[in-house]
Amino acid sequence: MRKTAKRLCFCALAIALALSAFTCLQTPVSAAPRDEFRGVWVATVQSLNYPSQPTTDPEILRRDALRILDNAKDMGFNAVFFQVRPAADALYSSALFPWSKYLTGVQGTAPANGFDPLAFMVQAAHERGLELHAWLNPYRITAEERESGASLSANHPARLHPEWAVTHADGRMYWNPGEPGVQQLIADGVREIVNNYAVDGIHIDDYFYPDANFDDAAAFAAYGAGYPSRTEWRNANTETTVRNLYDIVRGSGKNIVFGVSPAGIWANSSTTPLGSNTRGGEALIQKFADTRGWVKRGIVDYIAPQIYWNIGYEIAEYTTLVDWWADTVAGTNVKLYIGQAAYRTGNADPNSPWHGVDEISRQLAFNRAEANVSGYIMYAYKAFEDNPALYALIKGLNDAGVQSGAATDAGTGTSGADGAAGQGGTSTDAGTGVAAVTFTDTAGHWANEAIAAVSRLGGVHGYPDGSFLPDNNVKRADFILMLMSVFGLDVEQGAAGNFTDIAPDAYYYQALASAKRAGIVTGIGADMFDPDAPLTRQDMLAMTYRALVLMGKLETSVTPSVLDGFSDRAQVATHAVAPLSAFVEKNIVTGSDTGLLEPLKPATRAETVTVLWRVYTQFGLGN
Repeated sequence: MRKTAKRLCFCALAIALALSAFTCLQTPVSAAPRDEFRGVWVATVQSLNYPSQPTTDPEILRRDALRILDNAKDMGFNAVFFQVRPAADALYSSALFPWSKYLTGVQGTAPANGFDPLAFMVQAAHERGLELHAWLNPYRITAEERESGASLSANHPARLHPEWAVTHADGRMYWNPGEPGVQQLIADGVREIVNNYAVDGIHIDDYFYPDANFDDAAAFAAYGAGYPSRTEWRNANTETTVRNLYDIVRGSGKNIVFGVSPAGIWANSSTTPLGSNTRGGEALIQKFADTRGWVKRGIVDYIAPQIYWNIGYEIAEYTTLVDWWADTVAGTNVKLYIGQAAYRTGNADPNSPWHGVDEISRQLAFNRAEANVSGYIMYAYKAFEDNPALYALIKGLNDAGVQSGAATDAGTGTSGADGAAGQGGTSTDAGTGVAAVTFTDTAGHWANEAIAAVSRLGGVHGYPDGSFLPDNNVKRADFILMLMSVFGLDVEQGAAGNFTDIAPDAYYYQALASAKRAGIVTGIGADMFDPDAPLTRQDMLAMTYRALVLMGKLETSVTPSVLDGFSDRAQVATHAVAPLSAFVEKNIVTGSDTGLLEPLKPATRAETVTVLWRVYTQFGLGN
């Protein structure tokens, strides 16, 4: 259901985009939210995006990879989805699947000199501050129509186990999802990637059962006992695959996420009252993929529905579907990223909604007005190389955002006045591989080092003109976003139980609700927080202190007498005595030039960042 506040916000965004709001210093309405996830799919099936031509030459393969990653970073993406298994094959060294013909030209033929595209992509992406997600197609064996099994390499698992494969009416070969051996093979394939490569995520797309006419009667007879129908058995098979992969990723002990990018429509409301007000193809009915159920049962970290239709398209309207998916993830821990049809832009027909690039611009504006949308993934990379106007649009819309990845960061998926109007110039920090940030107004400032350091962590950002405004005050709510991000504290999506003066669609709602539940913030009385009020120095320190205690980094035993040497000691509120005492003892706080604590003075952006950086380094939060 569309909320009135969100609709008004969307209208404001759309107007702001039309008026080129990037020139407005303090109104970052069209800027990329601070923790927005911005991914791009790099398709390798039929060599669509990579490589530029099938080859065994590692120099060409490296060159093509670096061009893609450099351009992705330049456009402001923070994650790349690299298709590593387009058709029961591999663009990495695998003991289970043959090298892909889309990589080298002949299935089973490896690149020269031991070159491994996935290993190279992971390292190069991380050097550029990008996440690298391994994207695979679970069930497709052949991608071309009428491609016979004779094209498969001698060691292909479909040759070794022909009983696992089905040739469908469309002429393609598919794994039979109901075969236990297939389920094990897919699981083992993901385990192989997770164990051998430092990927940031495992990602599967929308190719499940091709349709209801799939020839699996024999498998149903063998394994379908206990299911009332083949439909329910098929749904259980796809869910088993998804659950297996989720369990492998979760059980790896690594900081990896697992997600699915299904067809944009789960089911129409004419099929089930829980469905969307649409009339298009249904994943639940035609692909036997209960994508809504996977979200509700929490067996994915994120869902990225491919909503490849325009705003106003009658049978599958974009905003209707975004709203439906946003409602679906509400109250869960599953993030929502929208799959965007970048490939449709640039239509030559001036009457087409996809003429030019305005449709994508409108869609991103709508996304950013929806509190439960945490980002997007664009299909596919080649669209940006082929369409300079699209490249420029995305670069302009994303220049305001942080360059580091967002999928595994704590954050709200949105941002506000502090966060996030824009960045200054960027360069790569050779030590961290993270984009370092310079601002037009911080050179020579006493807090310049801390500002640069915390901006690298993604805790603070600047404004569209490249400034940082270090002497501006900080709002109470914005400090919570900064604190949670820099300290790496979890923000629970769908969190409830917030303060009574916090609107549900506020950009800081989830972060503040999580901080309240953890005891980091206690409010100002009467269950209120006063989010837009200036942050005082003592409240900044009190919230920071509670976070450190929560993390087990700081003991609560302090010596309040250390404050007696400050002439304004009496101004320190009771709740701030312990925090100020602890930080004075730790030399985090040394007082002003005049020897005052100034506890009631509004904290500036420079002061706030300096405290966060001192705490981050002194307490080893980056270790």
